[in-house]
Amino acid sequence: MRISAKIMADNIKANLARQSTQLTKTQLKLASGKRINRPSDDHIGIGKVLGYRTTINSIDQYRENITDAQTRIKYTETILEQIHDFLREAKSIASNPGTDDKTPLAEAIKDIRDQTLGLANSKYGKNHLFSGHLSDIPAFDSATYAYNGDGGLHRVTIGEGITVELEADGSQMFIDGVDNLFQVLDDLEAALTADDPVAIRAAVDPLARIGDRIQITRSGLASDYKRLEATNDYWVSFGNSVETMRSDVEDADIAQTAIEMQVQQTAYEVLLATSARVIQPTLVDFLR
Repeated sequence: MRISAKIMADNIKANLARQSTQLTKTQLKLASGKRINRPSDDHIGIGKVLGYRTTINSIDQYRENITDAQTRIKYTETILEQIHDFLREAKSIASNPGTDDKTPLAEAIKDIRDQTLGLANSKYGKNHLFSGHLSDIPAFDSATYAYNGDGGLHRVTIGEGITVELEADGSQMFIDGVDNLFQVLDDLEAALTADDPVAIRAAVDPLARIGDRIQITRSGLASDYKRLEATNDYWVSFGNSVETMRSDVEDADIAQTAIEMQVQQTAYEVLLATSARVIQPTLVDFLR
């Protein structure tokens, strides 16, 4: 059976097209660094890759939440430390006011009250730290010292179905029963101004109790921070494992791919050269 020039040309074109397509795919692998660039490259593999990417995105979000929570804790700890230092100073004044003119001491207590009130109404970003869920309003009224927030906690999602609850209720930190920190300081200022030893001394115990409440909160936050730190370490390790699995499925072996491309390039060039010789038109071809 005689093979016509057309059949031969069609076969050569088909072979060239297949070789060119394979070479293009290999070039894309080398350029992108990925073995899978489209679903048709590996139907099963692409499903695994999408699953790995979803997991990695979730891990990234959990770690972002953890970082934000850790920053919040550090900021809260700084504020509580400052307030505790102010309380220690106020308690020292109430414990030993001396016998001299107490006007400067009254002024010092007034400054302490104003500064602690400002710190208690601090914001983290756009939200008030110690207002519970009512974070859009200051925790304490600047005139009456009444607590404006609620008992809500700040919840942070650190895993699927796993949350950490950070203390955000200012009433649990700055109010002990009927003793409101800012009212106690206000009364202490008035007692110093009136030079009333009994009223001055009466501020010592409330200040000590509120100071203890603040320390309890700080201890709880330290425990929360350690838990967040441990969870973040876990996600880093797990995330690296998932990324390795994704890379094993999706990423190309660059060295191997470069060799494949060189082999395919050479084969393609040989095929072109061979095709050029085989399908050269002759007078006989035109006469057939």
